[in-house]
Amino acid sequence: MSRKRKGPSRFTALRAKPPLFWVKIVVITVATAYLAWLSFIHAVANITWDRNPDIALRYVPDHPLALSRKADEMFAENQDPATLAKVEAMAKQSLRGGALNPVAIRLLGYVADVRGDSKKARELMLLSHKVSRRDFGTQLWLIEDAVARGDKKQALYHYDIAMRTTPSSFPILFPTLTGALSDPEVRMALAPIVRQAPVWLPTYLNEAIKTVENPANLADVLVKAGGLPDLQVYHSLSNDLLGYLAAKDKFPAFRQYYLSLKGNNRVAFQSASLNKDTVNLRYPAMGWQVVENPGIGGSFSQPDDKGRSSLAAFAGSGQRGEIMRKMLFLDPGSYRFQAQYSALEEVSDAEIRWDLYCISEKGNVGKWFIETPVRKGSFGQTHAFTIGNDCRNQLLVMQAAGGSNQLGAEFTLRSVDIVAG
Repeated sequence: MSRKRKGPSRFTALRAKPPLFWVKIVVITVATAYLAWLSFIHAVANITWDRNPDIALRYVPDHPLALSRKADEMFAENQDPATLAKVEAMAKQSLRGGALNPVAIRLLGYVADVRGDSKKARELMLLSHKVSRRDFGTQLWLIEDAVARGDKKQALYHYDIAMRTTPSSFPILFPTLTGALSDPEVRMALAPIVRQAPVWLPTYLNEAIKTVENPANLADVLVKAGGLPDLQVYHSLSNDLLGYLAAKDKFPAFRQYYLSLKGNNRVAFQSASLNKDTVNLRYPAMGWQVVENPGIGGSFSQPDDKGRSSLAAFAGSGQRGEIMRKMLFLDPGSYRFQAQYSALEEVSDAEIRWDLYCISEKGNVGKWFIETPVRKGSFGQTHAFTIGNDCRNQLLVMQAAGGSNQLGAEFTLRSVDIVAG
C-alpha cells in the first residue's frame, strides 16, 4: 500500500517568499504600530489637555489646546518678564498649530496689556472675541476695559455675551451687575437686554431679588424693559419682587411695578373683599395672604358663581396670632369697614381682631383696631374711619385668639369690605 506524499509545509512556503515580501511586511508592521502610537498619544492629549495640560504636553509637546491651557495657568500664577516671554512663546506656538484659538489670542492680548500696549491688547482681545464668544477671559477683559473707558453700554453688551455662553460666569458677574443697578445709566442700558429675555435672566432675577440692596432699582429695570414674558417662572419671580418691595417699604415702586405686569388688577389696590380681585391672584402679594402657622390659620373656599369666597378659620386653645393680611392703597377720605362671620358654637374668651396700619419707610403706625368675640350663629363688625394724606399706604391684618376651650375656636369669615362714605 503506497503512502501519500505530504504537501510542502506552511513554514516552507513562507521561506520561499522573496526578500521584497518581508520588507513590505516589516514596513507595514512598523507603520501600523507607529500610527497606533500616534492615535494613542493624541487620544490621551485630547482627553487631558483641559484638566491636566502637563500630561497632554508630555505625550504631544506641540498640542495647540494644551499649550494655550498651560500658558493660561502660567499667566494666572505670575506676570514677571520671564513668565510673560514663555506665555507669549507658547501662545504663538499654539496658534501655529491651530490659528483659530481664542485663548491663545487672548493670552497675547494679556501680555500686551501687562507690557503697557493697551492699543495692541484691545485689538487682540477684539480678535479673540471675533473668533469665539465663549472665552470668558476675553469677555471679562472687554468688560473691564469698557468700564475703564466709561462705556457702560459696551460693558453690558459683553456681560450679556459672557452670561449667555458661560454659565460658570454667574457667580462672578451676578453680584457686580446687581451692585451696579444703583446707577441710572446702567439701568437704562440694561433694559433693552432684559427685553430680549436672555437665557440667564430667570437665574439672575432669582438671585438679584434676594440680594439687591434697593429692590426699587431692579423693578425700575423691568419696567423700562416693558415687562417680562408671560410665563409661570416669571410670574413667580415678579411676585417675589413685589414681596421684597413691600418688605423694604418701597411702596411707590411696588405700585409702579405691579401696574406694569400683565394680568394686574388696579381694583385690588382699594378692595378688601373676598373675591376674584383679591383671592388667588396671579401675583398674590397684591391680594389676601394667609399666614402659615400650625396653631392658627385659615383657607379660602372655592368661589361661588359670582366669584365670591369665604375663609374657614381656626385658632387652637391658648393660641393668638395673625391669620391673613392685605396691602391697600386707599385714597384720603372717609370709609366704613364691615365684616360678617358665622360659627357653630360660641367659645368663651375667643375673639377676632382687625388692625389697620399706616405703613411707610419710616415704620408702621397703628391707625385703628376692633375686636369681637366668637359667637354662635351669624355675627358681624363695622367701623367708620378716615384716611389722611399722611397715610397713603395701608396694611389690613386679621388676627384671632382661640380662647381657653380645649378644642380652640373655629369660625367662617363670610365677607369683608371697605366702602367709601
